[in-house]
Amino acid sequence: MKKIILMFSILASLFSSFSVAFAADDTVDSSRTGDADVRSHRSSGGLFVEPMLIYSKNEASIKTSQLPLLTGDSSGTINDAAIGARLGFHVADIFILAADGRYGKSRFQDSLYSTADGSNYNYGVTAGVQTPLAGIQLFGTYILGGVFDPAAGANNIDMKFTDARGYRVGAGLHILAVSVNLDYQDLTYNNSTIESFGNFTVNQSSKVDATQRGYAVSLGFPIEL
Repeated sequence: MKKIILMFSILASLFSSFSVAFAADDTVDSSRTGDADVRSHRSSGGLFVEPMLIYSKNEASIKTSQLPLLTGDSSGTINDAAIGARLGFHVADIFILAADGRYGKSRFQDSLYSTADGSNYNYGVTAGVQTPLAGIQLFGTYILGGVFDPAAGANNIDMKFTDARGYRVGAGLHILAVSVNLDYQDLTYNNSTIESFGNFTVNQSSKVDATQRGYAVSLGFPIEL
């Protein structure tokens, strides 16, 4: 929670700094006939849409110590190939507030679960700033929910992890019609369902949670209307 508060504090400071810079630039440039045409094409605000292609590598852990007879937590990796989109609003082509949704296919490798393919999705709210410095972008996302559903693994262990919460912070470059971004994400799945174990179909809810922390690289195609 402290990291999230710090993230939004930094973004707020950046917003304030660039607002002052933008206002000052607009005031100074108002006396320049050549720049008036440029300002006339600068949108005061509108719709923001950004489809994305995403690849992420994450360290993962299942809190198996919360189960009877097990004393430790498992560890492993989750690698995702995903599609996603941001949809919201921009102000002066600089400030962005948008919903962020992502859906992907996963390869899950875990010390208890073994290896399994799966699917995942998560969604949240993103605040961002596009600076006038070489197209640099800064984003912060609060994850409001999500699901990770790997197929059955070793010994027919099949679990589904739900109620994702966490955050994502990142930076990128916006060049022409393309943006390239690098994010760090930290997610916790607060609930789970044990769907099967061995030869038994269980479908039993549990409080066994899982964590996912790592980096995501995305290629975006931002559209500002």
